[in-house]
Amino acid sequence: MKVFLAVVRDIGLLVARLTLGLILVAHGWYRFTAGIAPTITVLTNAGLPEPQLFAWGATILEVVGGALLVFGLLTPVVAAFVVAEQVMVIAWLRWHNGIWQINNGIEYPVVLAVLALVLVVFGSGRTGVDALFRRGRRPATPRSYVSGPT
Repeated sequence: MKVFLAVVRDIGLLVARLTLGLILVAHGWYRFTAGIAPTITVLTNAGLPEPQLFAWGATILEVVGGALLVFGLLTPVVAAFVVAEQVMVIAWLRWHNGIWQINNGIEYPVVLAVLALVLVVFGSGRTGVDALFRRGRRPATPRSYVSGPT
């Protein structure tokens, strides 16, 4: 049963990584190819400092970070940046619009943030490149530091 649950967990993490990674790549690539000016305008209108920096940072995070997630490389680190990005989107751009996506609300960024948080907590699983760099864990062996009778 333990092996079955481990396989199901790894499949779930693979699906989560691929879903989030592909969504981020598609979103960032669209922004990159269609032009970043509309994003800069939105961020400027929202009153963010350095809107160009934030726009380019988000685009690079989405394209490069999304690709890293697809392969399962640096998963917890990239996912933590995605959580931070989505929290900023919610706080600075979407909060006042309410919950629903149809009103440009927080629904979509909340889902992305929660999905990324799952990857921060659980990592890429055994199907990601990260698994190749994990050290083998040895079972703990009891050690006694108390001297016996002399």
